Amino acid sequence: MVEKIGRFHRFYVKIRGFSTEETEEILERNSEVWNLCKRSGHIGGTQAAPATIIQPLKGCAGKVTSACGPKIYEFVFDNSGILSEECCEQLLNAGRECHDSDTNSIQSEGEFSREEREEILARHSEVWNLCKRSGHIGGTQPVPALTVQPLTGCAGKVTSACGPKVYAFVFDKSGILSEKCCELLLNAGRQCHDSETNSILSEGEFSAEEKKEIMKRHNQVWILCKKNGHIDIENTVF
Repeated sequence: MVEKIGRFHRFYVKIRGFSTEETEEILERNSEVWNLCKRSGHIGGTQAAPATIIQPLKGCAGKVTSACGPKIYEFVFDNSGILSEECCEQLLNAGRECHDSDTNSIQSEGEFSREEREEILARHSEVWNLCKRSGHIGGTQPVPALTVQPLTGCAGKVTSACGPKVYAFVFDKSGILSEKCCELLLNAGRQCHDSETNSILSEGEFSAEEKKEIMKRHNQVWILCKKNGHIDIENTVF
């Protein structure tokens, strides 16, 4: 585009009938725009404005527990996972507005293609409809009731976008934590971090070896966030 303008701009100025003074000013600006485009690739800005981050609705935090939230996330965003009767009940009791709000908030923080967004929204509606129709997804038996409740006041300190990423690292040894997610985790405090992991552990059926590995990664995520400010598991040496 810049080369095309360079070839034809002088001829364009000539045939428009500008005065000699106007022509000189135009040609000067013509050279300036050429040089600026070659040097920086843009004029008048450094980068595109970042997408607006959508904040979750007030009052939604904590309506779905730290044990069920990541499972809903996995179904909607990764097309995987099982939702117990308890998790479906929590989702429905939280309400459709909170369900919509959480998904929109997570989408606003990620980089998804148009096709990915369409698939995510389709599964977003699917999980709601399946929970209403059958009361569970992928299983018939409810998960036993929690024996360890999260500490009061911890809900919402780590957002619905970052919580599942912390979960993925601790329980699945996968994922990336941005500087923002590490910041939220550290600001929530070690007691809240311990409480969330213990709550999820108490609901699941884990072997002694699995619990040992989970607690090891539970400590790692805290230490790595304090040390580096972010985590990219593919480029992290353990």
